[in-house]
Amino acid sequence: MSTGPSLSERDGKLRENWYIACLADELRAGKPLARVIYDQPLALFRDGEGRAVCLPDRCLHRHTPLSRGTVEGGRLVCPYHGWEYDGGGAVAHVPSCGATMKPGLRLGPKPVCEQDGCVWVWMGDGPAVAPPPWRFPFRGEKGWVSYFMTTDFAGEVTSLAENFMDVPHTIFVHKGWFRRKRQNSMKIDVETDETSVLVTYHDQADHVGFTGRILNPRLEPVRHTDHFIMPNITRVDYWFGTRRGFVINSQCTPVSALQSRVYTFIAYKLGRPSRLLAPFLRFYARRVIEQDVDVIEMLAESLRRDRKESFHHTAADVPHVAIERLRARGVRGAPERQGATAVDGGAGAGARRKQTLEIWV
Repeated sequence: MSTGPSLSERDGKLRENWYIACLADELRAGKPLARVIYDQPLALFRDGEGRAVCLPDRCLHRHTPLSRGTVEGGRLVCPYHGWEYDGGGAVAHVPSCGATMKPGLRLGPKPVCEQDGCVWVWMGDGPAVAPPPWRFPFRGEKGWVSYFMTTDFAGEVTSLAENFMDVPHTIFVHKGWFRRKRQNSMKIDVETDETSVLVTYHDQADHVGFTGRILNPRLEPVRHTDHFIMPNITRVDYWFGTRRGFVINSQCTPVSALQSRVYTFIAYKLGRPSRLLAPFLRFYARRVIEQDVDVIEMLAESLRRDRKESFHHTAADVPHVAIERLRARGVRGAPERQGATAVDGGAGAGARRKQTLEIWV
């Protein structure tokens, strides 16, 4: 296996962004939580006011993982010698020193934002920008049912974003579950700017596997779009007529080389049966994403042997090439924030690029 640069080194300025560390309900009072983002071990806990805190996962004394300790009185307590850290990362008490402890020791906390049921952490070295502007669509809105799925993948953000926005693979990886092979031509529009790739599919008769009759019982025209938002978010929309919709929104958190954790937010509005269908749709979505886990693992096995990634592209890969281009540019220079709108830097200021292509599915 190659011993090249770490993911953190390879991703460069892409680290200068907010990433989800955990779901808010995973971070409970009285218990720390261990996470790794960009090769960095982190310890998360809630302080005495219930606020989420993120510290490097090592005690200043002997580098014992703080995530293996406890939370007492809103302080994170090291399991080795009982050093206590407050919500600002300051050492508040050293039992072996009693009252003679000198203040001033401090672990630098990571900026944290709790929003839309997620705990986001700023992974850049410099000051954090404003809280993450990305908001999960339709969360809490009337008539919509929504929930999160968390999935670990043996792959990195670029591969995962391409997979989540890839129609041709659904015929083979999700055969019988998502699509069937029809060998029909389909026109797609690919629009790019310097922060996003938007793909619109022109196939109003699209049929989403054996769930088609459940999602679209009246066989209304289907509107399907895939959207990549820098640096790590995908949004897949299916609309059936004007009243029914299904949205799959994934935020990919980079863990280490060929390891990512994906927080998938699923929201749907299917009329009266929405809540009755919840158990079935949860089972269905989990089965489909586990199939993606398997195929990404196969890809990872190949990339472990050869990181050159000399892929051969077709017209159906134009969105993927655009994603690769955006993320490569993000490595070299600080990318725009998640959810921001901008234009394609390669096409000149104020320009937006659009291509119309034909693919077969």
